[in-house]
Amino acid sequence: MNHPYDTADFHTDQFDYNKSTKKFTAEASELGLKPGFIPMEIILTSARTGNRAPFTLDFIEDDGSLKFEAWNPALKALGVTVYIIND
Repeated sequence: MNHPYDTADFHTDQFDYNKSTKKFTAEASELGLKPGFIPMEIILTSARTGNRAPFTLDFIEDDGSLKFEAWNPALKALGVTVYIIND
């Protein structure tokens, strides 16, 4: 059972990836996130390699959209982020 603040697991193929901004983007409803559920951390599994990378909640927009930063120092240095749109 998910608690209001928890971890969520996703795969990169569930997101659109913008190479120039290094941002993975998806809508909350497409990911199956329930209204009111705010994951403090997400684990993103690469569809290509199977590697798993944690991303921590960085910011909640006024509209409820969520921005996550890479926890892994190498990904963080590259500026890779995850953005979940509150739709």
